[in-house]
Amino acid sequence: MMRNPVAMLLRVVQARNKIGRIEFGSTDVDEVIMRNLRWVLLLVCLGGLPASVAAGEVPDAVGNAVKHLFDNKAPDKIEPSPMPGFFQVTFGAQLYYVSRDGRYLVAGSIYEVASKRNLTEEGQNGGRAKLISTLDEAGMVVFKAAEELSQVTVFTDVSCPYCVKFHQEMADLNAGGVTVRYLGFPRAGINSPAYDTLVSVWCADDRRSAMTDAKAGRQVAPLSCDTPIARHKQLGEDIGVRGTPTIVLENGRIIGGYVPAEELIQQAREAATTRG
Repeated sequence: MMRNPVAMLLRVVQARNKIGRIEFGSTDVDEVIMRNLRWVLLLVCLGGLPASVAAGEVPDAVGNAVKHLFDNKAPDKIEPSPMPGFFQVTFGAQLYYVSRDGRYLVAGSIYEVASKRNLTEEGQNGGRAKLISTLDEAGMVVFKAAEELSQVTVFTDVSCPYCVKFHQEMADLNAGGVTVRYLGFPRAGINSPAYDTLVSVWCADDRRSAMTDAKAGRQVAPLSCDTPIARHKQLGEDIGVRGTPTIVLENGRIIGGYVPAEELIQQAREAATTRG
């Protein structure tokens, strides 16, 4: 349950002195920053912070801090953040905030108090939607609706009970106008038995039938070929997938876990009308 934003913790980590350089994609961010900033409320109305600079102008201090903290990994974008005095740094679907003077890094969520909107989550949704939109359906297992009104992209595993339950409702989802696009996400890792089964599914002449057999516990003929499953898993980890099924709506919003077909159809339709 969402905590009351007004009761959330206000905290900024002095990154350079406290944590030194961060290797992007490592566990340092999760274990050091997010441990301290799991719930972060930063008031947009903080009048004591310096005013944001003009759009497009990034202070050298911000650029240098990003290089220092992320080991020279180039971000996708640096721009003024919704919070005065900070710049938003985008890496894919991950957002960070660096103070104008380069002294502080914030990893966590910014809430707009008046509306209670999670501005960070909205930005992350946009990043996820962009990443998902670049994927080629030829590398997926797609169950297409006859009259498509929306689509969902689902990170799935064959050994996951709720993935099986989700798949059992495929006919209802398709009938409701939802196209389901599967990406492989073997929870036990690459070269695990579940990974091998996913590879066999992706290498089958009829991927849909093979996926249905695998989800039903039936034997899938072992096959080997080049598949994008390792890339799917890496993408999932990059955008915050921690388990299966994880459903990504067209507007980039993530649903972690099983959702009944009727509810998902409604959410998918709403997302299709609000995608960027």
